Amino acid sequence: MELPILLDQLFPEGHRVAAEDWLVSGEATLGGRPVAVLGTTNHVFIGIRESIALSGKLLDIVERSPGMPIIMLVDNNGQRMALDEELLVLPEYIAHLLRAQQLARNNGHKLIAVVYGNSIAGGFIAFGMLADRIVSVPGAETSVMKLEAIARVTKMPLEKLQDLARQVSVFAPGCENFFRMGGLHEMWADDFSSRLQKVLESDDAQDNRAILGKERGGRNVALAVIEEVRG
Repeated sequence: MELPILLDQLFPEGHRVAAEDWLVSGEATLGGRPVAVLGTTNHVFIGIRESIALSGKLLDIVERSPGMPIIMLVDNNGQRMALDEELLVLPEYIAHLLRAQQLARNNGHKLIAVVYGNSIAGGFIAFGMLADRIVSVPGAETSVMKLEAIARVTKMPLEKLQDLARQVSVFAPGCENFFRMGGLHEMWADDFSSRLQKVLESDDAQDNRAILGKERGGRNVALAVIEEVRG
């Protein structure tokens, strides 16, 4: 879904959200209340530069707008795979971005991720997957790794992976499979603004993704493993 269309449908009461290159930021009104908006666009790769910029925006929201809900708009092609990024230890910068999100949560900010473009592998882990609630809209695409890439890494025939993907959601790309695994709490087809208000008004921020995965049949053993580890 195109970003301007998404913004108009999410915030019919108005918004002051701007996109500069790949970075989306600003504020909007929802149900008469202000919300902070932070996101990415243009299928950007999440590298060191992007991690620092998003972390800075999050810290600024925490400092300037205590407790304001943060709507995270997700569109990325994964983490940037480049030698210089690895030499500069990109995972440390992604960890910093994740800590900034947890800091916001600890300071009373509710984090809602709306996947409207791509959300792939480390890019989704860095920005989106840590939100309190994660939803998708038409046009979104999620995947841990493209089947073609898995075939290159594992040396397994693509046809075998495609067959496995039809049987096991973990192997399969696409929002429907991510929803079955519990990775998406909801898939929205319409009425985005009302649905977003309802999510914000909910007090339930507990991580229930393993429960959803079992209920939906996409991850049948994850919950049992978690409960066994917890004792």
